[in-house]
Amino acid sequence: MLSKTDKDIKINIKEVYRYLGYGKTIPSEDMREMIDVCTQEVIECSELRFIAERFPVTESTAEGELCIGDLKIVSKALSKNLMGCKEAYLMGATTGIGIDRLIARAAVMDVTRAAIYQAIGAAYIEDYCDYVNEEINIIACKENLETMPRFSPGYGDLSLEYQKDISQILNLSKNVGISLTESRIMSPSKSVTAIIGLKEDGSSKPSRLSRGSVKKCGLCDMVDCQYRER
Repeated sequence: MLSKTDKDIKINIKEVYRYLGYGKTIPSEDMREMIDVCTQEVIECSELRFIAERFPVTESTAEGELCIGDLKIVSKALSKNLMGCKEAYLMGATTGIGIDRLIARAAVMDVTRAAIYQAIGAAYIEDYCDYVNEEINIIACKENLETMPRFSPGYGDLSLEYQKDISQILNLSKNVGISLTESRIMSPSKSVTAIIGLKEDGSSKPSRLSRGSVKKCGLCDMVDCQYRER
């Protein structure tokens, strides 16, 4: 089991701009200064925590069915992602409740600032998950294994209902402070659960490019989403 806290995570500012709707354009100097200030506030109030545990993967005879440990999953997209994998990590990661508090306070007094906190938080948790991915990738390299792109409930046809299963298996509430609402939404809001497959590397050492999330925009049906990667 992997589990640790870490503050040394660099936030991808270009992703913050994208989440704010700037696309490939650069915000004004005043906006950039505000984003820099808000970024520092987010870093200072955050509490980065993650847990990841390794399980065997077995495929079912039915199309799109597989088991990760004792967890039975039905998802053609995930089955494709884990094709050839004999093991996988279940992971949960969070930036902590501090960002939610910043957003809630700003929403009352300064909606622009609230939007900036939201964007920074979204970029921050993705960068942190990339860090977790790299930690797992290091372990995989030592065992001559390749890590597959992480895959989260809500991507493609993988139901959000699996948030509950992953939460229970990893005991996320106790281990990293993540809880779920009745609608399977995580609290703190800047939290992620994911599955990272491991398979034998058939060529050379796993590439660093194998880390990171699957291109979820390509799996999502919301083609008019303002955050969609073009």
